[in-house]
Amino acid sequence: MATLRTIGALVVATALTLPIGAQAQATANPRLADGRDWQRSSPEVRRAYLAGVSNMISVGARYDAKHDPGQADTFSQRAQKGLDGFTVDAAIQTVDAWYKAHPDQLDKPVLSVIWVEMAKPRLAE
Repeated sequence: MATLRTIGALVVATALTLPIGAQAQATANPRLADGRDWQRSSPEVRRAYLAGVSNMISVGARYDAKHDPGQADTFSQRAQKGLDGFTVDAAIQTVDAWYKAHPDQLDKPVLSVIWVEMAKPRLAE
C-alpha cells in the first residue's frame, strides 16, 4: 500500500500545472477543508487531498532540515514523525470514523482531525 509520503509527488506535479491566476485566487481566499467538504468528496478527491497534505509536510520537513538543521522540532518535522507509516487508506478510515462519530462538528478542519487523531498520539508515545 502506498504511504502518505509516497503519493505526495503526484499532487505537486498537479499543483505546478495550475495557472498562476488559479493559484492566486486560491490564496486570496484561504479556507481549510472541513467535514462537509470531506463528506461531499469522492474517494479519489480524498486521496488527492491527503496526498497534498503529505507532500506539504514532507517538503516542509526537508526545507526545515536544510535551512535550520539545529532545529528538529518544527511543525513539519513533528507532523512527519507523527504520521510516518500511516497509509492513505488508514487516514481516510480515521477521518471518516471521526466525522461519523461527531456529526455536530462538521465545521472542524480535516487537518485538525488528522493532527489530533493520528499524529499527536504517536508523538506522545
